[in-house]
Amino acid sequence: MADVVAGDPAGRTLTTAGGDVVPYDWLIVAIGGAAEDFGIPGVREHTFRLYDLEDARALRNHVLRCLEQASVETDPVARRSLLTIVLVGGGATGVEMAGALAELRRHVVPSDYPGIDPNQLRIVLIEATPHVLGPFAPDLRARAQRDLVEFGVELRLGTVVEHVDADGVALKGGERFSARSVIWAAGIRAAALASRLGLPTGRAGRLVVEPTLQVPGRPHVFVAGDVALVHGQERLPQVAQVALQQGVAAARNVLHAIREEALEPFDYKDRGSMATIGRSRAVAEIGRVHLAGALAWWAWLALHLVMLIGFRNRAVVLVNWAWNYLTYDRGLRAIVGSERPPSERPGEHDARSTGPGTGAPETAPPVAGGGFEPPTSRL
Repeated sequence: MADVVAGDPAGRTLTTAGGDVVPYDWLIVAIGGAAEDFGIPGVREHTFRLYDLEDARALRNHVLRCLEQASVETDPVARRSLLTIVLVGGGATGVEMAGALAELRRHVVPSDYPGIDPNQLRIVLIEATPHVLGPFAPDLRARAQRDLVEFGVELRLGTVVEHVDADGVALKGGERFSARSVIWAAGIRAAALASRLGLPTGRAGRLVVEPTLQVPGRPHVFVAGDVALVHGQERLPQVAQVALQQGVAAARNVLHAIREEALEPFDYKDRGSMATIGRSRAVAEIGRVHLAGALAWWAWLALHLVMLIGFRNRAVVLVNWAWNYLTYDRGLRAIVGSERPPSERPGEHDARSTGPGTGAPETAPPVAGGGFEPPTSRL
């Protein structure tokens, strides 16, 4: 339950928030990533992110609060702002979130908020490149784009955000969206703690490692996951499969090092990519096999079901999914939990590097979603 706040690789110690100094013989750094704001003004203060359960809960509560307020709002301008949701980033996170919100508009708003015309709930997806789902094959990108348009999602492709404020999003070129809800899914960098471990950093604040996942000059330190920048493999995607495989590889190399055996270079095995867009709509790329529509959606469900731990978990989830599919029940829609005051939100007093490898601290203000990135890492 200790929070790591700093490290001393020369002395092989970690320092916790409570002031304890924890020695180690071997260290695997797997602290993950955080949202990248690309230096765009207002992103850290005025956007929601989606990196953990707390982020999801805060966003769900916020969207429901906006619907509640909009249902009784008489000012058309304020109502329009409450009913506009802007997502920035057309990767898997942004696309899946846009699809989920479109499903909410289609199946939840008419029954739970009869005073709101579902067509008034505006969902806008902004992507700086000409395509959504950039890593996917062209035919799957086109299919995903078509599905989003059919779901009523407004796409702004090849468009760059200029700044974000409390009232909405301004784009380069002059266009502006007045919105109370802005969701940031436009990039990833290393978690803030990476800059405080005394290890060499590279692009996006990630820790530079050899192909063996070993930090150069620090043979007792290994790095895995979103925080790792592997020499010669800099273009590895920052996705779960890479992190899982690197975790196994780092653990094996620690055992090799203890036994004084040769270390193995990390070799990523791409098992494919999937993205779900909505009910019976998804895309999947597994090697040369491309799936789209209902078949890809069922494959996505089956894969996630198989990856759950334990028969009971699988059975319960399968029953819940079947019930939701047949009844169109979208699950819990209560506003739960109390919002933490700004002084308790993670990220307010966080320090992060202002640029890759600079190590220059910068005070991070609180954000709408409860913190742009966690200040520490659990030990």
